[in-house]
Amino acid sequence: MQAEISDKVSRGDSPVIDAAVVSRVARLARLTPDAAEQAALQQELNQILGHFQRLERLDTDSVQPAYHPQQLENQLRPDEVRPSASRDELLALTARQKDGCLMVPRTVE
Repeated sequence: MQAEISDKVSRGDSPVIDAAVVSRVARLARLTPDAAEQAALQQELNQILGHFQRLERLDTDSVQPAYHPQQLENQLRPDEVRPSASRDELLALTARQKDGCLMVPRTVE
């Protein structure tokens, strides 16, 4: 079914989403639309495919790709070396230490 639709769309035929396709998609989505909802979905899906067909016919060879709509620049501050607390000062604040390392209670046996 998918191959049949793809063939028709690639040949330039008008989009073909029939009631069987709508029923199958509804079943896969675990939906139970009534007949009026199925007809509306069929029409909407055909319109969507029609829009994609129009986009496929556009000549975009001379258009540069747009990776992002705005120019982005790095907003981080520059790295600067600044003084910080020494190891001894930080270890002096701890409850337990040994050989220049922080001692904590055992969490894994």
